[in-house]
Amino acid sequence: MTSPIVTFTSDFGSQDWFVGVVHGVLAAIAPQATVIDLNHTIPPGDVARGAFILEAAAGDFPPGTVHLAVVDPGVGTARRALAVEARGALYVGPDNGLLEWALCAPGAVVHALTEERWFRRPVSRTFHGRDVFAPVAAHLSRGVALAEFGPPVHDPVRLPLSHPHRDGAGLAGHVVFIDRFGNALTNLTETVLREAFGDVDERRLVVGVPGRIIRGLARSYGEAPVGTLVAVLGSSGRIEIAQVGGDAAARQGLGPGDPVSIVVST
Repeated sequence: MTSPIVTFTSDFGSQDWFVGVVHGVLAAIAPQATVIDLNHTIPPGDVARGAFILEAAAGDFPPGTVHLAVVDPGVGTARRALAVEARGALYVGPDNGLLEWALCAPGAVVHALTEERWFRRPVSRTFHGRDVFAPVAAHLSRGVALAEFGPPVHDPVRLPLSHPHRDGAGLAGHVVFIDRFGNALTNLTETVLREAFGDVDERRLVVGVPGRIIRGLARSYGEAPVGTLVAVLGSSGRIEIAQVGGDAAARQGLGPGDPVSIVVST
């Protein structure tokens, strides 16, 4: 990259100055970096939602991108701060499962952030996003080696993820995320479907959610009449439950953890 990229994800919202001052710290250390805000509307302390957003977005950035993520209800406690090199990128955030997408990658390299010479001084008890994570992300974008920030970590905190599994002749998964349109994104990915069913005609797939059966995958959200509940392979590479012109999650009462099944019709 001619100009390094730093993405920034947090639960800071937009009502306060928190996002702005993190940008200020990044600009002071790495003025050449392009800083891209991914999301700051994560509900406070919702680590799992932040981890999913990071997973969904990180693959669309070029190699060498630094992903700064701060959803940190344990700030000021003994929880560790981490930097991870994985999937051709760098990830910086608290050791609470937020960086799961990086940690689950084969060959991920994890270091604790303990070398205080890289931090903003003084380090507050309540704003490590500004004082620890942002400075480290900025220095990483300038090419400082990961090992400079602290020792290796071999036991990072992991999210207790539940993966799709075979259920007879079909697959059993669940909803992992509701987007702002009310689409219910699942953990049933294109890769999982291909491994389970091969190149089966998508029109033969039968998707089950609580209280409803959907026959066949739609090619787009608007393929069916308004009000129709459809299943579609979305841009994140996973099955989504959507309502044409409406809110599928509200209509069906869907939320993270709700079961979703797929079988092939005979």
